[in-house]
Amino acid sequence: MKRFLLLSALLLALFMPGIFAQGEVSPQPIDREATGPTRQLYRYLRDKVWGRQVLAGCQARWDYNTTDADGIRERAGKYPAVNIFDFQHFRQRNLNYLAPTAKQWNDAGGIVGFIWHWSVPVDPELTPKDGFAFYTPTGAEGRRPGTLFSARRAVQEGTPEQRIINENLDTIVRYLLHYQEQGIPILWRPFHEAAGNTNRGGKAWFWWGNDGAEAFKKLYLYAQRYLMQRGVHNLIYIWTSELDDDDWYPGDEYVDIVARDQYRVASDHGSFKQQFDLLRSKYPTKMLALAECDVVPSAAAMEQDEARWLFVAPWTTPFVFSRQNDDAFWKQFLGEKLILTRDEVNRAGTYRLDIDHASGIYAKGERAVVTCHAEEVPLDSVRVRVYLNNMLSREFSLMPASRDFTALELALDSTCAVSVELQERHGKPASIGYVVAPEGFRAGYDEPADLMQYWADQKQQLKALPMQVKTTPLVVPAQYQGKYVCQDVEINCLGPAPVRGYMAKPVGAKKKSLPIVILCRAAGVSGYWCRCQVGECVGNAALGGGALSLDLNAHGMLNGQKDDYYRMLENGLLRNYWEHNAADRETYYFRGMYLRLLRAIEYMASQPEWDGKRIIVIGESQGGGQAMAAAGLDERVSAVCVHVPAMQDLGGARAGRRSGWPQPIENHPQLDASMLDATLPYFDGALLIRHSRAEIFCEMGLIDTTCPPASVWASLNAAPGKKTVNCVPYRTHAWPSNEEHPSWRNDYLQPRLDFIENYLK
Repeated sequence: MKRFLLLSALLLALFMPGIFAQGEVSPQPIDREATGPTRQLYRYLRDKVWGRQVLAGCQARWDYNTTDADGIRERAGKYPAVNIFDFQHFRQRNLNYLAPTAKQWNDAGGIVGFIWHWSVPVDPELTPKDGFAFYTPTGAEGRRPGTLFSARRAVQEGTPEQRIINENLDTIVRYLLHYQEQGIPILWRPFHEAAGNTNRGGKAWFWWGNDGAEAFKKLYLYAQRYLMQRGVHNLIYIWTSELDDDDWYPGDEYVDIVARDQYRVASDHGSFKQQFDLLRSKYPTKMLALAECDVVPSAAAMEQDEARWLFVAPWTTPFVFSRQNDDAFWKQFLGEKLILTRDEVNRAGTYRLDIDHASGIYAKGERAVVTCHAEEVPLDSVRVRVYLNNMLSREFSLMPASRDFTALELALDSTCAVSVELQERHGKPASIGYVVAPEGFRAGYDEPADLMQYWADQKQQLKALPMQVKTTPLVVPAQYQGKYVCQDVEINCLGPAPVRGYMAKPVGAKKKSLPIVILCRAAGVSGYWCRCQVGECVGNAALGGGALSLDLNAHGMLNGQKDDYYRMLENGLLRNYWEHNAADRETYYFRGMYLRLLRAIEYMASQPEWDGKRIIVIGESQGGGQAMAAAGLDERVSAVCVHVPAMQDLGGARAGRRSGWPQPIENHPQLDASMLDATLPYFDGALLIRHSRAEIFCEMGLIDTTCPPASVWASLNAAPGKKTVNCVPYRTHAWPSNEEHPSWRNDYLQPRLDFIENYLK
């Protein structure tokens, strides 16, 4: 355990505000042979954390465990970023420091730390007969045996003390090299609190300080050299300050981080600003950590006081979970923007992949070159994975020597969708995709001979049901008032739900003067993107020279309800709706969805303002799938504008590739394949679109695994109408974000909006 500063007069003298001399933290750790992962972690701490954010940490319970970290996770829902193990029980045979505990923490994204309560013989004759201790007799305060083991003699050649510490270090070397081989960098804090009370008229608490400052520094350097000379290069070295112990400091060239252990200073989750500022003034070129404490500083206090410790790690029981550090505090603390938790640690660099064809399209036999642009020269190896038609084909590692390097060169002689993923250890993957000879993609299913007869029968049943329409006027946004009207529309339909949506049009429009715009919604139930929006509906009515606009509700659920209503449906009646009755074409969920779409088209075409020529259906993902189905099932649909469309090539798995969403074959292993094969082709956009002459504008993401590019191309190749196809090499299923968003808006989104606007003029 730790000692406490109790001399209030000394504290007042120490904590007088001083002038901070800003220094530059070294870009490299003090070990010039540090491993790549170690340099990577150091760079992350220096460049991305220090002075900007604070890593949440905690201690192990005296040895090799994550007990307190697990407790924090149970109480607050997140793990701290740093777990500090202890080599105190390195002698115990029943404690296996070679177990995968540290690796599991590291592989999960966490940062590994180690402290060492280094026990040596209590017996003056250096035999184990009286046991072992790390406290001096003074530090033990009579609670347990103390040791007078000599730090001075420990570094003298040929002494029994040196033999003992060498034997102990050899054991620790074995463990550290084991972690090093596993790619684990370590925050290494040996010989903590060495000075104890020696500079305040007292004694050292631990044996490594009992012979004074000079003996301690020699011991610190001896151990450091010992480890390095035996090939241990995965350590970031931390020295712990007692604030008044400048003469105990080993020197800048031997220390990466200066730490403070702070207890029993009046603090209501205060930042320990005075200690922080004092250490900054003394060690301006070092990062500062609060390696131990009883009361954890709050994020607000650290921000307000500009005392952003590199990491804060409360000591284990009884402090980590206490009256001050209760469950409510931990939950708030780990939720603060300033505080980094394990899932937020990203010690890897930033990477961007490019291909040499901006279109993302290559011919058979043409060599594709994928290049990588890194934020900085990688310090660890990067893993490259190559997927062909969404199946992992190749995996290898690179150790780049520069920021810009070639990740892959590949030529293929057959039609294929390729995605390349590059990932540094513990980093987020960067991906890019392209297609080879995409004109060769064909639907996985053959078209059933009765496909169109099936839908003719469905439409006949729909026509036989007299149309009943209910409308309710809606208030339009202020900028549209007096120019456009909007109403909630409900139309009876075959199947489990009616057609529901919002319909808008310009005020006073003439007969046969307006095109029709139908917006189909993306997958989901409770998300805002799944629900009709008055503003969007009226906005579509204002496109071109004005239009009849319908914002179609995919599920026939009520519009304009409170969030609880949609969450109830999402967790109840519409839970995993895309799986409902997939083996029965008469009750399959998408039958009702397509029938509602056909009924909606019929209603919109009955409006006297329709020009009788133009119906454009717009949709993303599931909405895009509905749009393609609409074009195939109703010849009046003259254009579709889709991006990352779903429900295309539902039989892709039958052709050895990933099917389009909802991947029914892949996601229904419990169903007999023949049952699915008897249903899915009737709802496959890649088969339905063959029966349309509509013009198509399509955007696809070449690293989209939800609606894979192969599935989209299988549909486009079957469509006989005019096509405009935009492939986005860096797009997943979602809209691109961050640095890619502006270029995507200019290069892909704007052309899509222009197509719609021009079509409606």
